[in-house]
Amino acid sequence: MGMDTDKHLYEIFQAYPEWVFELTRRRWPGPCRFRSVTIKAIQRSADGVLIPDATGEPILVIEFQMYPDPKIYGRVVVEMAIIQEEHTGREVQGILIFGSKELDPRTAPWSHVVSVYYLDEMLAELETASPGHPLVALFQPLIENNNKRLQENASQYYTQIEAFATDERLKAKLTGVFIDWLLQRFKTLGKTEIEKMLLGKLPDLRETQAGKDLIAIGIEQGIEQGIEQGIEQGIEQGIEQGIEQGELIGTIRTCQSLLNSAGDSEEKLLTKSIKELNSMATDLQAKLRKRLGSDPS
Repeated sequence: MGMDTDKHLYEIFQAYPEWVFELTRRRWPGPCRFRSVTIKAIQRSADGVLIPDATGEPILVIEFQMYPDPKIYGRVVVEMAIIQEEHTGREVQGILIFGSKELDPRTAPWSHVVSVYYLDEMLAELETASPGHPLVALFQPLIENNNKRLQENASQYYTQIEAFATDERLKAKLTGVFIDWLLQRFKTLGKTEIEKMLLGKLPDLRETQAGKDLIAIGIEQGIEQGIEQGIEQGIEQGIEQGIEQGELIGTIRTCQSLLNSAGDSEEKLLTKSIKELNSMATDLQAKLRKRLGSDPS
């Protein structure tokens, strides 16, 4: 599908492990944890391991596959075997969820060992069984092939997700996933265009990973532009300040010469601020005018 989906898929089912059973229509084993397990033997992590609290229930090794991978069955079977060794006495079952049937390599004999499901088919069944279920709306950026239809219905999907999650933290997570997938799906569109698509419902993009990435890029570009503008402005200001400083020092030195008065050296004058130089020049000019006024020659 050309989209980064794995992280979000596991986030979703970590928040709502019961959705695995609603999608697959498997029996609910009671409270369980959906987590990542590091498998030291193969130096790899199994990101979707669902462990029921009831020890008599099987541990599920779940893999989501949204792009072609001919070796996926072998990896899942190896993970199942190692996890079963680490949890002696507990049954371990494997579940492979493909985006669609076309992605399934059907690798024998492992395709008879691992339970296989197709996301697009499961969502169609879920929509029939539970109209308005948030999972159906949430996955649309992944399964809807028609871009125009996705754009037209994006606001409805967003509202459906938002209405489901009453907990603000989970609402932010689910809507954030949906927006991130929309941004990945419509890479040429910016925040304004996505906001129009959602009819003004777009939340603060700073809370989504895509938004954080965009902000990071913006900050980097802003710093570069700021440096360029700062250098340019600094040069201009430096030139202007230098000219003004030079003119004031010239005035001061001229007045001092005409008054035959000793004063600071040019090096010392260069260390003074424009304000100080301006005050000195004004004072010397006043003295010079006073002398010239009392001495007509």
